[in-house]
Amino acid sequence: MAGFTVHVSENAGAAATHALVIGVGAYAHLQGGPSPTDHPGALGMRQLSSPPLSARGFASWMIGGYHDGSRPLGSLALLLSEAVPAPFVHPVTGAEQVVEEATIDNIVAAVTEWKDRGDHDDARLVFYFCGHGVSLGITTSLLASDVFADRDSPMNGALQFEALKNGLNNCRAAQQVFFVDACRAGSDTLVKRVGTDNLGRVPLSGSTLRPDGLVPRKHAVYFATLHGQESFGRAGRVSLFTDALLRSFDGAGSENTQGRVWRVTTQTLMHAISQFMRAIPFAGTLAGAAVPASPESFDFDFHELRGDPVVPVYVGCDPAEDNARAEFVCRHPAQEERRRPPPADGEADDGEWPLFLPFGRYEVEALLGPGDTRRETFDARPPMFRVVLGRP
Repeated sequence: MAGFTVHVSENAGAAATHALVIGVGAYAHLQGGPSPTDHPGALGMRQLSSPPLSARGFASWMIGGYHDGSRPLGSLALLLSEAVPAPFVHPVTGAEQVVEEATIDNIVAAVTEWKDRGDHDDARLVFYFCGHGVSLGITTSLLASDVFADRDSPMNGALQFEALKNGLNNCRAAQQVFFVDACRAGSDTLVKRVGTDNLGRVPLSGSTLRPDGLVPRKHAVYFATLHGQESFGRAGRVSLFTDALLRSFDGAGSENTQGRVWRVTTQTLMHAISQFMRAIPFAGTLAGAAVPASPESFDFDFHELRGDPVVPVYVGCDPAEDNARAEFVCRHPAQEERRRPPPADGEADDGEWPLFLPFGRYEVEALLGPGDTRRETFDARPPMFRVVLGRP
């Protein structure tokens, strides 16, 4: 392996998946960086801790968890910008590899190599970005680690996402999937200063039309938030969107309508991500703060589970205030879990009890005292299940 790749499968043929994963958290010229700019357009943008963790998590899942027999993973390229650079540990072999920094020049070079690797009719391209983003007009610009290095033309340090997607119309890969975990809020200051002529680097030129002679392209685009809105990282943790994405791959985004195999499709995936990001037990105070968007997506299979799905289950009482004094029990032939109420001098927890349960049949109880035991049996099945235990 060399250059930007941290995983290459020598056995993958033309029908393979090729991923490019980028996580940008350390920005040299933003607030808190080693040489912060005084450009008005950078006001309010600072260092991020979540994107490198999120990109590492996604890359590790692609290498160790992703499964599609018709398009196995052929290669994965990774670029990171983090406060304390560290090697990437391959989740299968344990080998450590130095990761190149996510500067704009490296990103442009990696995009070109990635496109060339996937330039086959039966290939699938996967693009993932987590970091700062801004919307200038209808365009989303993804900021590289050295954005604002050129004070007079700061967007030279950004990647123009819509242009990238259009440029890949010239790539023969029949399936292309894009995950953009970044803010899409507008910046009037940047527009006034830089205009809308240069909204970022364009590694591949192209249009919204597929050239004649290429097989039709099926593509899916997932944004962590709506156009014009902010997304939410979590300090020192994987971002909310990427956490929901990875949980969805575990099973919440799967269905088995075509037989016994559980498959994650581009449509079921979006539904599961949205469910997670609205759920208070999962998202906490950020529940509903960002609405994921998939403005243009074909429906096709993306990932096959190797076993049964893991399903998010939320257990609670009606009324909700009973949650704080209930002892919850969840039983399955192979396991039993409990959530005991806090001690009398502890902080009350009136939230639902979140569980991640393998597909199957379960019994739950809420024990609230003599004569008040509430019980229900249910099937844990994607995309999620909510159990509400009312008073007898």
